[in-house]
Parts: sequence; C-alpha cells; structure tokens
Amino acid sequence: MTHESLANCDWKHIVSRLGGTANLEWSARETKAFVRARVIENAVDLLRMILAYCLGDRGLRSTTAWASAVGLVDISNVGLLYRVRQCGDWLTLLVGQTLAYDAPQAAQAG
Repeated sequence: MTHESLANCDWKHIVSRLGGTANLEWSARETKAFVRARVIENAVDLLRMILAYCLGDRGLRSTTAWASAVGLVDISNVGLLYRVRQCGDWLTLLVGQTLAYDAPQAAQAG
C-alpha cells in the first residue's frame, strides 16, 4: 500500500471493508483511540494517517508532510506518534473483525 493509494478511490474501498465510517467512529471511540476531534477531525482520517505511516516506507515526518500536502490534516510528527501509540486496541479490533469476516464459514461456527 502506498501513500497514493490512500489518497484515491482505494481509500473508500478500505473504509467500506472495515465496516464504514460509522463503525470506524464507534470502534475508535470505544477503544479510546479517538477521544475527541481536535487536530484530526474524525476516526477515518486517523486511520488513514496510521496506515500511511505503518504500511508505507516513510517516517513520521514524511507521513505528516504527505497528510498536509493532500489536505488531510496538518499535524506534527510528535502529534502523530502520540496518536499511533493510543491505537493498539483499535487496530487489534479492526484486524480481528477483518479476519473473522474473511474466514471460511466452518471456521466461523462456534
């Protein structure tokens, strides 16, 4: 995944696969990954920043520069690092939901 794919229609598909905007907002607030809108206005933008940083080959400074350049958010690299550190439980939840959704039916039966 590249920064470019996070800036185009691929992003809408990713949000959809993760349950949509409302589900991402709810789960981010539930896990305390997104407590209040300040610099980053919503959980979808937060996730976009996290994925750009974690899945890309650039550092925090380059990721925040990219986010500013595409008009996503103007945040410092330290601000992004703080938010990334708060998102472990949220990302665990999202990965678990995605794996469960894509699992074969026999594996889903409990």
